[in-house]
Amino acid sequence: MSSSIEVWLWLLLVMQPNNPKTNKILSICSGDAVKASRAIRDKKFPFLSENENNRALETRNGNIMHILKICNENNIQILTLDSDEYPALLKEIENPPIVLFVKGDISALNSKLMISAVGTKRPSEYSLNVTENIVGTLSKVGAVMVSGNAEGLDTAVHRACIKAKGRSVAVLPCGILANYPRGDKDLKNDIIKSGGAVVSELLPYTSANLYYFRPRDRIISGLSLGTLVLQAGEKSGALVTANLAFSQNREVFYIPPHNIFSKEYGGTRILAYHNAVPVFDASDITESLLKNTIEKEAVFNKIKNIKHENSEPIKSKPQEPPKPQNIIKKEKPDIPENLSDDERKLVEIIAEKETDIETLISKSGLSYENAISALTMLELAGVLERQMDGNYAFRG
Repeated sequence: MSSSIEVWLWLLLVMQPNNPKTNKILSICSGDAVKASRAIRDKKFPFLSENENNRALETRNGNIMHILKICNENNIQILTLDSDEYPALLKEIENPPIVLFVKGDISALNSKLMISAVGTKRPSEYSLNVTENIVGTLSKVGAVMVSGNAEGLDTAVHRACIKAKGRSVAVLPCGILANYPRGDKDLKNDIIKSGGAVVSELLPYTSANLYYFRPRDRIISGLSLGTLVLQAGEKSGALVTANLAFSQNREVFYIPPHNIFSKEYGGTRILAYHNAVPVFDASDITESLLKNTIEKEAVFNKIKNIKHENSEPIKSKPQEPPKPQNIIKKEKPDIPENLSDDERKLVEIIAEKETDIETLISKSGLSYENAISALTMLELAGVLERQMDGNYAFRG
């Protein structure tokens, strides 16, 4: 039996969004939100912080009624982890949101073909043209596209869907009623009018904050069968979403760069090294995601017809060849925080000297599998890069 929305909102207010301890408690309590809330109030979990225990005492019914009133006045629906409408794919990830605030058509969250597409805030004309073509085609064959509604390629994804009369889902790093992205107040409304939805795990008036972007990214990839990286530099946030998609056992795709020497596409090289799928046509994505379904051939034929109708080639401005750069000796970098033990061992070795994989394994004492796994995460996070000579080094 489902617990009431009020109980879930109480849990959200007490534990706060994206708190792994909440799902741990729910697991202990067999998914029963009422049982979990009672156990929290009774202080049965010694791993809760003082702030969490204090919020359990201070959160009142009035706080919950205020949220319900705001949602009711603004046509915001509330999905809880035990709701029938809660996205099935998202429920499979580690630490899924316990509450989702949704404005728009909630059926968009459970489409058979959901694909996320993300990219840089400063796209090239080539990437904008590719986005309109690939995303527009996917929309026309029924895919629901998921993105982050950020400036640049995220908003280009949503606009390509709208232009193609398709649906998209925007996952926000803020509350649904916050002004994000600034200067584009109409986009969220256009997404909703087109049959899509705007989603957040944060309370409706929560402002955008850097702290919320990575948690938002796990929802983008978690909603989707696969994630397409449209353009990414070596330290692009799009690589975070791709990394999360890899960890969630989802497919990862990338658009090959039109200039292999450009730093604007450095992130796609990393994805290529780690067996992401290159995309030259929308069917490259659908063939992979629908390979074991009866819809595969029908979708392929639809894409073929769309390509025939839109036979004009993608145009992009010619770009000047890269200028030679002086080689600057890198200073010993600071070791990033929040690394796993395996990642820290490797980083400390590489901080002393650029090193090959065999030496890393020998010095760290890690197994080949653990070393490769840690190096992959460090590359995707933008900490390390594998050079042409095979050595690993910090990114410049």
